[in-house]
Amino acid sequence: MSGFFKHIILISGIFCNSFISFSQSYCKLSVSTTVTVVDGASFQAGDTICIQPGVRNFLLFRNLIGTAESPITIINVDGKVIIDTDAYYGIKFSGCKYVRMLGNNIVSERYGIFIRRVGNGAGISVDDMSTNVELANIEISYTAIAGIYAKTDPNCNSFVATRDKFTMYDIKIHDCYLHDIQDEGMYIGSTKFTGQYIEACDTTVLPHIIHGVKVYNNIVERTGWDGIQVSSTPTDCEIYGNIVRNDSWRETPNQMSGIIIGGGSVCDCYNNIIMDGIGDGIDIFGSNEMRIFNNLIIRAGRTFYPGDPAYPRHGIFFGNPPDGSFASLAIIFNTIIQPKTTGIRFFNENTTGNLIHNNIVCEPGAFADNGNDAYFNHNLQSSQFTLSDNYFTNDIGTVHFVDIQSDIYDLKANSPAINKAIDLGYSGVLFDIENRSRPFNAGFDIGAYECHEVDAGIDAKNEIGDCLLLFPNPASESVSFSTKYPVNEDYSISLINMYGQYLIPNQVTLNLDNNRFYVNIAGFKKGFYIIRFFSANYQGSGKLFINNE
Repeated sequence: MSGFFKHIILISGIFCNSFISFSQSYCKLSVSTTVTVVDGASFQAGDTICIQPGVRNFLLFRNLIGTAESPITIINVDGKVIIDTDAYYGIKFSGCKYVRMLGNNIVSERYGIFIRRVGNGAGISVDDMSTNVELANIEISYTAIAGIYAKTDPNCNSFVATRDKFTMYDIKIHDCYLHDIQDEGMYIGSTKFTGQYIEACDTTVLPHIIHGVKVYNNIVERTGWDGIQVSSTPTDCEIYGNIVRNDSWRETPNQMSGIIIGGGSVCDCYNNIIMDGIGDGIDIFGSNEMRIFNNLIIRAGRTFYPGDPAYPRHGIFFGNPPDGSFASLAIIFNTIIQPKTTGIRFFNENTTGNLIHNNIVCEPGAFADNGNDAYFNHNLQSSQFTLSDNYFTNDIGTVHFVDIQSDIYDLKANSPAINKAIDLGYSGVLFDIENRSRPFNAGFDIGAYECHEVDAGIDAKNEIGDCLLLFPNPASESVSFSTKYPVNEDYSISLINMYGQYLIPNQVTLNLDNNRFYVNIAGFKKGFYIIRFFSANYQGSGKLFINNE
């Protein structure tokens, strides 16, 4: 797409009528409601395909080949595109590469492409060796199977989609709305990572993998099976900013989760809200090192055989990868509310180095039977994990959430979770579930939310840790640090703003004759800052308010 056309899109909210008129003339092809197949033979990289509004049958896009710099773009024009079909898919991409379908071309339509019903198949299928595909601002509902498929299954005809012959790259699905789906909301990558048996030719093959999956800012509601499933994606995989509600209504075993990271995947999963599903909140069967953070999981599995412990459901479940490979998790800064059974459940035999820090788990259903094991239940040796600085409680009222009845789980300024999280380092998590900066005020908050109330957790004392004193505080021109006890230490001191930026990294030496030093802060803006220090024997952090006008 040219830079000029991008500019027109940006100003469309001001000159909507002019934009629509101009976009029509820009289209390489205008697809009427009677067209069902668009072949790529006549298209070049950078071309734009415009779909006319109205109700139509299925759409097959075949052999569209763009480039990374100039993808082929498919947009809606003049109104909403509606697909209602009894075919085996609503929209299919076959043999396509570097293609993006964007349903945000009309300001008044958030989801300008609407797959209303698919009587015998999936909403969208990205297959037949398609790769590098982006889907955005598309609504999908009432499908016979999954909402979106993104994979090519091997078959007996050619075996071209096996792992040694084909790799899928860079699948992006964002800002879409999927609801009332019979099977998975999204089925990305093969779940047969260790081998797929093809009965027709009595052969087992390895299906292809994906390098690069981004699933973000989607709403997924009322799926029969898992809400979002990503498998066979060993690199560059992120699942974030999604809302998943009421997953797994069909109650099918092994198909019950809000989000599942399947075999062969290495994914970070963060900033998601998963609520009122019948399955687990997040299931993890991936490999290597993964981070699960800033997620809010509400009432996972609570309505699945309520009161019957023989049917457990968990906030986060970590199982064995299907290939038996090594896996290690950092489960940090999550808020888990009233899961049916346990908050966090580990059942993995080949794992070590797991971090379970800074999580809130409230009122797990198994607490009456299992006590504290209902918060974190595992089959691990103590050397395989560290567990600290979590807030586990069987009384949700003690956390001081903003509004429990309305499911608002931000923290009030007087919450005991404020400033009590362990500092995992500034290379770690510097934002919360709402993308607000961490830390705020004197430290990191436990759970998915970082309270940004001005008086949240402020401590009037000017002590930093157990060994340094800070004076004055608030300060305007300069601030002094002194040791509480005369020691010979080399200290590294840093001043950090609320965006996590280091402003005065500095190393100083304190000794018996000089146990005080000054830092000039005259050039810094008014506001809260974090002072951090390290030495061989001490470490700590504290809040500094700079009062410069």
